[in-house]
Amino acid sequence: MSDNSPTESSTPSLQRRGFSYDRLIRYFFASNAGLTIVILLLIIAFLLKEGLGFFPGYRRELEIYRVTGMEFVDISRQNLTSHEQLTSLLNRAYFAEINGQAKRELDRSTEAAALVSEVDDFTAAARDAYFETTEEENPQPEAIARLQAEYAALLPLALKNLPETPSLTAAERQQILDALAQRPIDDEDAPELVETLASEYAAIRQKFAEPLAPVRAQIDAFEAAGSELSGLVSEIGAAAKKAKEDLSRADGMARDRKTLLEAAEAASDPGERERLQAEAARLEAEKIDTKAALATLLTQRERCTTTHQSLLEKVQALAPQMTFAFTQPESQQLTRAVNAALPVFLADLQAAPEKIKGWNGEKPVSLGTAISSFLTGKNWITGGEWQDFYGILPLLTGSLMIALVALTIAIPVGIGAAIYTNQFASPREQKVIKPVIEFIQAIPSVVLGFIGIFILGEALRDFSSHPSLSWFPGFPMDERLNIFTAGCLLALMSIPTIFSLAEDAINNVPAAYSEASEALGASKIQTTFRVVVPAAFSGILAAILLGFGRVIGETMVVLLVAGNRIKIPDFSAGIGAFFQPAHTMTGIIAQELGEVPVGSVHYRALFVVGILLFAIVLGINATAHHFTRNMKH
Repeated sequence: MSDNSPTESSTPSLQRRGFSYDRLIRYFFASNAGLTIVILLLIIAFLLKEGLGFFPGYRRELEIYRVTGMEFVDISRQNLTSHEQLTSLLNRAYFAEINGQAKRELDRSTEAAALVSEVDDFTAAARDAYFETTEEENPQPEAIARLQAEYAALLPLALKNLPETPSLTAAERQQILDALAQRPIDDEDAPELVETLASEYAAIRQKFAEPLAPVRAQIDAFEAAGSELSGLVSEIGAAAKKAKEDLSRADGMARDRKTLLEAAEAASDPGERERLQAEAARLEAEKIDTKAALATLLTQRERCTTTHQSLLEKVQALAPQMTFAFTQPESQQLTRAVNAALPVFLADLQAAPEKIKGWNGEKPVSLGTAISSFLTGKNWITGGEWQDFYGILPLLTGSLMIALVALTIAIPVGIGAAIYTNQFASPREQKVIKPVIEFIQAIPSVVLGFIGIFILGEALRDFSSHPSLSWFPGFPMDERLNIFTAGCLLALMSIPTIFSLAEDAINNVPAAYSEASEALGASKIQTTFRVVVPAAFSGILAAILLGFGRVIGETMVVLLVAGNRIKIPDFSAGIGAFFQPAHTMTGIIAQELGEVPVGSVHYRALFVVGILLFAIVLGINATAHHFTRNMKH
């Protein structure tokens, strides 16, 4: 047999031509790495392509907002909104005072009504079907009998698992249940005891309201003071809105004309080209005069000034009398909010006449104005009848506050667990701790969202409602879905990331460091916290930064649990601001992107949010990589 087989002879031939299996494998993995880079560049290009078109479009929207006079109307409209909010706070404080004093009767009546409501909801289908059947012209006795039997079978089930009634005695609860058990299907009245408790509450409420009659009169006077401004805003707002609709229609016609001219230029048939050009000319001839509408609107300058001055005088006269001596904690809290907001409201009323006189509808809106409005705007309002505003601050604030709560919990837990596992735990403990913590990453975020809604949120709200914790800012929590609840869940999600990376960083510290420390007589704790942890500090810091990136980029949990209120939290509440609902950058993209028209300003605004989020996460990862590289050196 010859030694030069075909296989053996072909291999040297391939190698002579520059091919080898090693080189082929290297090219394969290099191509995968290159493909990854290309995909990343394509993602960046797509984000920039879709997002950067936002600012010219938003500039045009702000220009329309100005030239149609809507910006002029908003000077008065914002003051009217502030007046309405203050009125709402005063009314809430008034009723909280009465309900607080009549708390016992309110709780008894509410708990009794809850029992009836639960039973009615459980049997609603049978009762509704019964009433529909009896209202027919010729109701069938068999159908009526069947529904009555169905209702009788549902009643015992409805009387099980009813809510607790701690304010009612056992005898009172049983009396209500007995009455419900014997109530016919066609009886829509509540049991006699429930009506009695409601009457007792109404009577005691009236009793406590009588001494507060002067307070009620002052609140009504404050509310009535804004009626003139309300009528003015309604009138000039309708005119400005009509002008905006006309100008938006003109913009649409201009876009249609451009499209027709482009189609005419591309048309090969002379007749079709002529028809398209004629249609474009017709659209060009239909002009909409917005300057005349603005001039008519500006004739109301003097009236706006006079109305603001009148409201200012009325509020200044009422302000000294609005120091109500409420006794209930909620009423006192609301009154403090009014007292804090009232000077700001008065200052806005004083500044309004000057703003109205100095407003210029012909002042151009630059591209820089659109950019600064987006970056510093405090409102994200979309799909409204008035005007859309795209301000990133409430979303950025919500994201950062949730991340702060999450890291405050996750950093000590994750790093503490990493130090214990690496330095102090026995091999058996390590085999348990590491897999359990890392398993948390396998839990789908939507499942954690369900846990936050139905378990954690309810538990935290019940905990905050305990009377002994009423001194703590933000307690009791008004909403179960808020910044703190979302932060707790995100902490759970980021702990595995921080733990794994921190444990690796500690594990990478050379053993010689520990041996030298122990040889000098240091204890295990001293060696750990004075030698090992400082040596691994860069890696631990990188773990924290990557945990922060994990938190800031999470979507599903914050969308389900954060409360989705697009508003900067009230920082005057101190720590209580963390127990208020918020929205995030990731949440707004997930919530709105599927519902907006492709190519619209709103659509492009969401891409700008995505670009900002991408830049933040990229910066975090780059910083973490820097610290990781320093640790290796």
